[in-house]
Amino acid sequence: MNFKQMEAFRAVMKTRSMTAAAGLLHTSQPNISRWIALLEAAVGFTLFQRSGTKLIPTPEAEAFHEDVERAFIGLESLGESASSIRRRGTGTLRVGAVGSMTQCVIPEALLRFREAHPDIPVQIQMGRSDVVAKWTATGYCDIGYASLRTESPGLRFESINVAQGVAIVGRQHRLAGRAVLHPADFTGEPFISLPGGSINRLEIDRHFSDDARIPAIETPYAPTICTMVAKGLGVSIVSPVVSRILALPDLCEIPFSGEVPFHTYAVTSEHFPMSHLAKQFALCVRQVFESLAPPAAPRTRRGGAGRARRA
Repeated sequence: MNFKQMEAFRAVMKTRSMTAAAGLLHTSQPNISRWIALLEAAVGFTLFQRSGTKLIPTPEAEAFHEDVERAFIGLESLGESASSIRRRGTGTLRVGAVGSMTQCVIPEALLRFREAHPDIPVQIQMGRSDVVAKWTATGYCDIGYASLRTESPGLRFESINVAQGVAIVGRQHRLAGRAVLHPADFTGEPFISLPGGSINRLEIDRHFSDDARIPAIETPYAPTICTMVAKGLGVSIVSPVVSRILALPDLCEIPFSGEVPFHTYAVTSEHFPMSHLAKQFALCVRQVFESLAPPAAPRTRRGGAGRARRA
């Protein structure tokens, strides 16, 4: 695989035509056809099927296109970074994170980061934990935030937060007044789930029998789940970090009797020194998590009650 083949592939994905792709890249249609054929030989699967005058990407091509676009985003970011260094004499903070972090914790951390670094360009990339690890390992991101550890040599995974899952229901739901919810309370309720096979989904599902809940909706993003629950589309179990940051007025958070840990790991590379900007941002992320932690229960002094009675 080479750069010309990748360019041709992107152009055909965009135009759905060899001829139009050739015009886009200022080359000939035979060149585009040859580069696509060479790329198919290299990857080992068919990229396009013809339908009349149009080319239809195969499912494999659609999946491959996601990684190709990420690679080109990385190339574009190099030019932006160089331009920023010329203008400001500083670099760009590049952060990769899973969806719940990019939609909840990261924006709050950026507010704090901006107070000290108002002019620093920041790039936020969202991906699965394994993708975030790959970005950090290659230096594409200065720091990453993942929800699970992956087998990636040359990386450090530091646990920065563990939150026990909470039940969420609509403010007007029949369960909204409960002090705590048990698995049996969800029987017959439409349940909005994280994707099947994900570690958090497995942690939730182990508390329920197969027929206890009604599988209603599945989505990979906890903020989306919270919004749907607030609109009365079902009930769910999510990380309290998400529900507390969103603070939706029609959402009710209730403790769940089962143990459902939601982990957050800061991912850094052993081969690339952590920049000053990344260290400052990491501190802001920790502060956000600390601000969301439930208050500690007050301690009762031993013997205090007895002394009061004797007095």
